[in-house]
Amino acid sequence: MKRIVLGIMLATPIIGVCQQQKFKIEGHISSVSPKAVVYLVSLQGSPTIDSCTLKQGKFGFSGTKKEAVEAILIMGNGKGLPDGSEVDAQSVYLENGVVHIEGKDSLTKCKIWGTTLNVNNQEKIRLVKDALSGIQLLGLREKAEQKVMGTFVSTRPASLVSLDWMWALGGRDSTVIANYPKLSASLRQTERGKELGMVVKASLATRIGQMAPDFSLQDQRGKSVKLSDFRGKYVLLDFWASWCHPCRELQPKLVELYNEFKATGKFEILAVSLDKVQSAWLKAIKEDNVPWLQVADLNKPVNKAAEMYNVTMIPASFLIDPDGKLIGIGPDKELLREKLQEGKIVEMSNPADSGLYMSVDIRSIMQFYSKDNISKADVLEDNNTLNTILKKDIGELAFSKELGKMDMIKDSAAFYGLIETKGVALTREKLKLEQQFVREHPDSFVSLYLLMDNNVMYDADGYAIAYDQLSHRLKNTRAAEAIRTKIEHLKVTTAGTQAKDFERKNQYGKTVKLSDYKGKLVLLDFWGSWCGVCRQGHPHLKELYSKYKGKGLEIVAVAHEEGKDLSKNKAAWLAAIKKDDVNWVHVLENEGSGAPSITKAYGIEGYPTKLLVDQDGKILMRVIGNLNEEMDQRIKSILDK
Repeated sequence: MKRIVLGIMLATPIIGVCQQQKFKIEGHISSVSPKAVVYLVSLQGSPTIDSCTLKQGKFGFSGTKKEAVEAILIMGNGKGLPDGSEVDAQSVYLENGVVHIEGKDSLTKCKIWGTTLNVNNQEKIRLVKDALSGIQLLGLREKAEQKVMGTFVSTRPASLVSLDWMWALGGRDSTVIANYPKLSASLRQTERGKELGMVVKASLATRIGQMAPDFSLQDQRGKSVKLSDFRGKYVLLDFWASWCHPCRELQPKLVELYNEFKATGKFEILAVSLDKVQSAWLKAIKEDNVPWLQVADLNKPVNKAAEMYNVTMIPASFLIDPDGKLIGIGPDKELLREKLQEGKIVEMSNPADSGLYMSVDIRSIMQFYSKDNISKADVLEDNNTLNTILKKDIGELAFSKELGKMDMIKDSAAFYGLIETKGVALTREKLKLEQQFVREHPDSFVSLYLLMDNNVMYDADGYAIAYDQLSHRLKNTRAAEAIRTKIEHLKVTTAGTQAKDFERKNQYGKTVKLSDYKGKLVLLDFWGSWCGVCRQGHPHLKELYSKYKGKGLEIVAVAHEEGKDLSKNKAAWLAAIKKDDVNWVHVLENEGSGAPSITKAYGIEGYPTKLLVDQDGKILMRVIGNLNEEMDQRIKSILDK
């Protein structure tokens, strides 16, 4: 397990979900040093540390907490908390009941069970581990975690683990923004839930493409200055303070940037100081010899502008275009300087923070090609071309304004519904623009990156074709190996292949086979009751089924349930079928009969995955996720005659 970072240690839950929590931990790690000590680091309020020397591998803790809280168990040698790049540790929740911990030689690999939150937490840890398996690139790892977090929250909306996970990713994360409304009302009304809601709301107000929130503050001479006074220019809105050493160290670089671009007449810096002592503020301005306009909120306990922009750490900066629209968010002023030096103003945000205004970060591309001898110059021009295409407003601004009018708590159902309808439709259109870029730029390093990053744009055979049409130069890179591996895995369901037959009991207990439906067009849907993304696609599948059932369409859904308790898996499966009102053929992957795995037979690696099987039992196509429309079009072409 990697070093426990300070941010986690300080992420203190301040919630009151339940009353006094009397917790007890009973642990046994069989093969450890006789001098081994287990430390319990509580994350509630000021971090507290308790310790217990293992006796014959056994250890225990007990106590009372005002509310359920996350803590960390750390293995040490009795000389204090261990330090180093690797720490043997495990996350645990302190709540009413007994927590059981069992392992052989480490906490990291131990099994934990016994209370609801700890069961939820272990599920979360396993989901993250599975999602990140084999993924090395930081950007792709972040996206993988975001995806499973959304799924987890959908199925555990009332779990403190869901709220804590969202806090760890941050309120600016687009997946957190989309999933916050799913949290139960009780969690959203806690202090921590309300705080996250405020961050999410501020994040929505400061997303790429939104109009920058306007404010008025006083400059050094007491004159009121409004952000909107700078319309017609690009503005770097810079948050800093005299006492912030990183801010002060950055000033010379900003001076260079300012001097270079001020002469164009199209660039200005507006600095917002978080200082409360006027003399310190003015002294720092003089010492740093900064020529741009400075404003502050000296007489208020909270800086109004910082609150509007959710600035909790400095230095922080926002780039605003001449129309007053946000086009860059983040404290990475080195990247800002680099882009301005090119003489072009382009999107600089992390795609995870940019909402529907999609952009591709050049740093992610360079990480993708980390094992190849490729320079930034090889991708810069094409990356700028792509981001210019993606910058085109196809309805995002109106959509963002519509979302901005909603109350995140009171209007949560409508808010989420809008994201699932208009939001998904707009995202789908942007992905089509990326797909078009790949077709039109077969020799671009950016195209290969897009192909790896967005395989949901294609059906399985289309994905292989798109790769085949790329230049030999791209195919000879180390980065291309990952795509070839994906394509190789998909060959088991190549179009024209006979679909592998299977036999299971359906939701009514009747034995069915896939071959029973020969003569019908079959949509084979791989999903799970725990998969929020799968279930978000159910309304659309219901529309398809209603429209085409009478014309020869059948849906056969194969559910993969993740628990080891077959009775609980079956109960969750049947409950999801009933709740979502999806009345087509359903079978359970593991029903305890010992039958061969269906998911392995079809090479299923992600959910939802859908295959279309023709009337003769041959595979027509395969798609991943809910964004691809090609299967709908294929069904229509076959049955709408």
